[in-house]
Order: sequence, then C-alpha cells, then structure tokens
Amino acid sequence: MGRVHIIGCGRFGQRALEFYRTENKSESLVLVDSEPDNLAAAVAVMAGSGTRFMSASRDGVVYLCELLNDAKSCRDDWIIPTVPMHLAFAVLTQVTGRQRLAWESNPGLPNTFFGERDELCSSLADFLCPEACPQPRKYCYHTREKRDPSLFKLLAGMGYKIDGVRLPSIILASSQIAPGLGGFPLRRLLRIIDFIQKKCSGPLLFSTACRCHGVTNILAGF
Repeated sequence: MGRVHIIGCGRFGQRALEFYRTENKSESLVLVDSEPDNLAAAVAVMAGSGTRFMSASRDGVVYLCELLNDAKSCRDDWIIPTVPMHLAFAVLTQVTGRQRLAWESNPGLPNTFFGERDELCSSLADFLCPEACPQPRKYCYHTREKRDPSLFKLLAGMGYKIDGVRLPSIILASSQIAPGLGGFPLRRLLRIIDFIQKKCSGPLLFSTACRCHGVTNILAGF
C-alpha cells in the first residue's frame, strides 16, 4: 500500500486520526485540510504517535485532482474522504468538465435526505449506527437482522429517468479500513473516471457507498 490521504481533518476526520494514532504504525499519512485550525489540531493529534505523516494545507477537491494527475506514482495510495461533501463526485465534475444536476424526484432509496449540493444520502439504517460496526457482509451488526439486499444492489437497480431514459448507476465502493471508517484506493476512482470518459456520454448516477450507507449525485451528459 502507498500513502493514506485523510482529506478533511475536522469533526469527521477525527475517527481516522484516532485510528492511525493508536492502532496502525505502518502507514504513511498525508493530512489534508484547507482550514489552518483543523490542520494544526490534526498535526497535534498525530505528533508523537510513531506514525509517519505530513500535512498539506489544501482544498480537498483540488488536492485529489492533483493526485489523479500524478496517477503513476499515486495509484497505490488510499483516500479517506472526511470532508462534509461528496468528494469523489466533486472531483468527477472537475475532471470531466460536466455539471451536477438536481433531482426531480426521490428514486425510492431507503432513509434518504437531500444535501445542499444536490447530493442524495441514503441508508439501510433508520438509527444511529454504532461507531464500532465491523460491517458484516450478510447481516446488520446492530439489529442482527439479515441484510438483503445491500445498498449496493439498491443503488445499482435505481430506475431513475431523465426525459424517459433510465440513467446508468455507477458506484464507487467504499472499503472498510476500520470499524466506522471507510475509504477507497485511488486506482478504483481512476478506473471509474476512465470508464465514464470513454463509455458514458449521457447523464448518469454516481454514488460513493458501502453496504449500508451511500451518497449519490447526478452527473450531466456532454
């Protein structure tokens, strides 16, 4: 594995910082945040932990776009997105030059709410999940009930249409790094962007999701 980039060191990034401070000494981290106070606090958390790290005072979207441009040396790196936005989608709009679209209706996903950037958040849970959830493959850690279908299947099967045409649904899977902490390898996002650029000229649905929780935006065509 290459470096691990924690993009966003505020409230959402604290879980990642705590994990790498106490549980894992083998990775090399990059702490990324545009807010000086957040970055300084993150550096203070990691100082003396024994974990190798550096910090970057950068906007998260700009930073991740730069990593994609340096794909040859960064393709084995991992991204932990902890900014309060759909980071991968924001990067996708920058790389493709395509706009986001607003939703005309709710596609019927469970436990949804809309964000201020036209993102649709969905979840299989109607409760606050425990932070220590290890995300079992076949059942809910909290209720012990069978998880079927997974959110992956629901997202893939969305029948959302624009002008009568069903939009393809592309999912960036978030892998569990630790209980309550997810991320993805940069190469996974690279493959998806390459596929979209070559194969998807029309509008599409783009989600970042794990088995239970996800966020979805609509990418315009060109």
